[in-house]
Amino acid sequence: MKTIRLGCGAAWARDRFDHAPDLVARGQLDYLCFDSMSEVTMSAAQVARMDNAAMVPYDPYLVERMRPILRDCKRQGIRIVTNAGWLDPAAAAQRLTQLAAELGIEDLKIVAVSGGVLHEAIADMGLDFKETGRPIAEARERILSAETYLGAEGIAQALAQGADVVITTRVADGCVYLGPLAHEFGWSFDDCHAMARGMIIGHLMECGTQVTGGYFADPGYKEVPDLANVGAPIAEVTQTTAFITKLPGTGGLVSEATCKEQLIYEVQDPASYLCPDCIADLTRVAFRQAGPDRVEVLIDQAGRPRTDTLKALIGLDEGYMTEEMVLFAGPGALARAELTQDILRQRFRKVGLAPREMRMDYVGLNAVHRESTPPARGEPYEVVLRIAIRTDTRAEAEKLRQEVDPLAVNGAYGTGKWATTSPGSRVRAVVGLNSALVPRHRVPFQLSVHTHP
Repeated sequence: MKTIRLGCGAAWARDRFDHAPDLVARGQLDYLCFDSMSEVTMSAAQVARMDNAAMVPYDPYLVERMRPILRDCKRQGIRIVTNAGWLDPAAAAQRLTQLAAELGIEDLKIVAVSGGVLHEAIADMGLDFKETGRPIAEARERILSAETYLGAEGIAQALAQGADVVITTRVADGCVYLGPLAHEFGWSFDDCHAMARGMIIGHLMECGTQVTGGYFADPGYKEVPDLANVGAPIAEVTQTTAFITKLPGTGGLVSEATCKEQLIYEVQDPASYLCPDCIADLTRVAFRQAGPDRVEVLIDQAGRPRTDTLKALIGLDEGYMTEEMVLFAGPGALARAELTQDILRQRFRKVGLAPREMRMDYVGLNAVHRESTPPARGEPYEVVLRIAIRTDTRAEAEKLRQEVDPLAVNGAYGTGKWATTSPGSRVRAVVGLNSALVPRHRVPFQLSVHTHP
């Protein structure tokens, strides 16, 4: 029975770089998959390109990730699948052909999967925001980005065309694993149970080392060995079985518990996990420890037919934000922080600073749980006052630093300033994320082939 081995080279754009070379060297892989996305990735990329037209429209770490592994992957027949194409997969594919030329790699076939970028069209589609029910057209002037979560069909088609590397725009994270499985086993995209099986395996793999002990350790409760050297996951899949494991000699842990935590990660309704290619019922998944760092994934007819719509994330211009931090230590630290907060509120009124939103938190005391924070049990020895504001204009946001920096000589005793000498502006644009459901037939995808030589 054919077994396909898929390794996770990265779980997001700024994941560690050493997982992929180790997997290529020792993993005996068929596929190396890279998830290069987060929910804000493409909106942030749009904003970055507004500030710097020279910014590439794809993952800026693409070449740095591919350079150490591309030649060995081609030599070993390991096929690469990544959603690092972001706004322009074709441009990313073209850059990889240049890298192949630099590395002397011959007959490398790269297929780009494009589509779903709708920021110029979505205001005219007659759709509403899911969060508010208001027409998207009302926010036309504030739309910075709009991208749809595509499914795995384009990936499967690219692999059927013989791609050594498939590079896509935004696809649902697990699709970089579902696509290879659908291709290898000849699954129909109308087979909801097969789609759910592949998507569940992909969901377990997509966050990388979260399933091998990362983001799991809790000292005294959940111990994970050698977390500093945690190994990336490998999925071993046949038509009827699936296992999650990792490379021998790496740190971390693959257990039923790590798999269960990852299974429900970022899921609202486990019985109806909405995916582009199916609806997956995660309550029909079980795990069995099959050996050290080896867990069998048991999936029992977990699919329902896909929906008629695809989710789009829409980035809106929400103005600007900035933050400053003021430090206090020693006896009376909290009282001096409270005095400083009062001073700043008075100064903001005097200079006419009227932000859309403002937060003043005591980091380490109430910055996370806010009003739900239990009363302090004793006087803290040190306090960090964090002030964050959101404004309509960059100039308005700059007023915060103009009032915080002078506290060095106009504030309370022992006022410390976080990065007082840091040059330049710390003001940044704010992208508000909203969502909409776009009719599937209005979101086609396209394939383009790029080869070297």
